[in-house]
Amino acid sequence: MYVIKKILNNNALLAFDIEKKSEVIFLGKGVGFNKKIAMEEEAQPEIKKYYLDKDTEKGPAADLIKNMAPIFLEIAHEIIKEAEMKFKTLDNHILLSLADHIAFAIERIEGNLNFENPFTDDIRCLYEQEFEIALKGKAVLEEKTGYVISDDEVGYIALYIHSAISDTKVSQSMNVAIIMGEAIKQIEKDCNMTIKVGTFSYSRLMYHFRFMINRVMTDEILHSDMIEYTKTHCSYAFEVATSVCNKLEKELGKTFSEKEVSYLALHIERIRMMDATDLE
Repeated sequence: MYVIKKILNNNALLAFDIEKKSEVIFLGKGVGFNKKIAMEEEAQPEIKKYYLDKDTEKGPAADLIKNMAPIFLEIAHEIIKEAEMKFKTLDNHILLSLADHIAFAIERIEGNLNFENPFTDDIRCLYEQEFEIALKGKAVLEEKTGYVISDDEVGYIALYIHSAISDTKVSQSMNVAIIMGEAIKQIEKDCNMTIKVGTFSYSRLMYHFRFMINRVMTDEILHSDMIEYTKTHCSYAFEVATSVCNKLEKELGKTFSEKEVSYLALHIERIRMMDATDLE
């Protein structure tokens, strides 16, 4: 049983779950229509519930909801629904943080503040499916507010989605993308080459980064063992791969085995050996 605490609008209301002793947001078409404060409400299967029982990266959930415009909750809700259709399960505690980010994105547009994210291309490649969902969120946001956000903002929304499906913080997902981007720039500098964004070589390396991180985060064991070979025949690539994995270990708090390091080194070495035409 729930007791209504506040009517946010016709499609959103704030309630209190008596059994769980937690505040909860109800989001769904008409959920707030004809409702009154202190009214008791039964759970409806078609209405999405978001519990406010966890603090967000930006502070207590209860504090964020106080000044949150309901329209941004609705937009975040639509994005989460799209993500659930794609990934089946995710932590929907991202609702408030995502809605808050969208609200600030609109504020930046209204204030003519130019926002740039130099790692958008890395995010797009590293979290490809999440970015696709975020692009759908961009369309929802435009439909509901009339504002059009940039792909840089879309990249940040993708990070929130990835955070929700991978049980990592948004800041961690961002830092992983930064580490990957910096690794590619280091390879370009050391080897005097350019690995263009969107090329097969670039995408293949980012795909490997993504699956490598997923294996490590889920404690999956890599059976390929090329440690001695890469140490002997791909010493530069092994050195770069070791540096990348050391940074990832610090960021994610997980151990990257030498098997993972050697496997990454092979991918780096393959790019080093490619002709310039293969990198275009």
